[in-house]
Amino acid sequence: MNRRTFLQSTLAVAGVTGPGLALRVVDAAQPATTTPFTPRLDLYGRHLLWLRDPAAVAAAVREAGYDGLDINIRPGAQGHVAPERVREDLPPFVRAVRAGGVEVSSITPPIQDADSPHAEAILATAASLGIRHYWWGTWRYTTTQPVADQLEALRPRVARLAALNERYGMTAMYHTYAGNAVGTPIWDLLSLLKEHDPRRVGFHFDVGHMVREGANGLWALNLRAAGRYVTGVSFKDFVWRQAPDGRWRTEWCPLGEGLVRLDECAALLKEIGFRGPIENQPEYPAGMGGQATLTLPRDQVMDAFRKDQQVLRAALVKAGVL
Repeated sequence: MNRRTFLQSTLAVAGVTGPGLALRVVDAAQPATTTPFTPRLDLYGRHLLWLRDPAAVAAAVREAGYDGLDINIRPGAQGHVAPERVREDLPPFVRAVRAGGVEVSSITPPIQDADSPHAEAILATAASLGIRHYWWGTWRYTTTQPVADQLEALRPRVARLAALNERYGMTAMYHTYAGNAVGTPIWDLLSLLKEHDPRRVGFHFDVGHMVREGANGLWALNLRAAGRYVTGVSFKDFVWRQAPDGRWRTEWCPLGEGLVRLDECAALLKEIGFRGPIENQPEYPAGMGGQATLTLPRDQVMDAFRKDQQVLRAALVKAGVL
């Protein structure tokens, strides 16, 4: 049997027949076949660490107009749930938040690898609650070693994590940072991710960081390149400010007031068929990121959350993403 006959026979068994049949390579820009996900707009839980009671957290999320919450699973005051107590504390926290009318579809735990402390307990507990997405990473490059060698060393680590996610039906969203981080160029980590199902490993595309690294349009090219491996998206905005020492530095600002082109980004998300979690990360001072004590008037903080939500939602609705 020659190759053509073999292919025709194989495709016929699979029920694929007919004239004009062509074989093609599937690339990263094509939508993945995944369990349907209802897009919603979440608030990143790190900005609500000044609230500890889950009912109060849910009330604040709802007051600001968001649909969901990304819960931080971090040690001490860095999270709402401690990693070592995830089995005991995450279920009641999630139930209370959901009872307050707020969805929970993603979490942010300290997981870099399949053997990170408490990784399996975190994923098993999250899966039991119907949570399917979580932040993953982030790795940094060592400047004294070749980049290609460092990427090759990450290959088995990605594979092990993908296998663990397969076991629990989870999706790891690798958060993209600006600077000397794996995944900042997108193409580097994509070369490893494309060996695996995007339902198991993908990018958590931080629009603010990616625009900072590629403000002249590279961010858009990278978003298209990542395609179906964009499994989650986070939004923040920034401007450049010249410091007294003459250097230009990033200054985070409310959405719509900086260099991030929200309408263009939303349109690109629609173009690549994105269907994952979307969250806002208000890193500017009124966003209270990572602070366990409220240091500004509550009304000022809530107004900042609400304005960001309205601006971002308008762009996403206009593009048909929400």
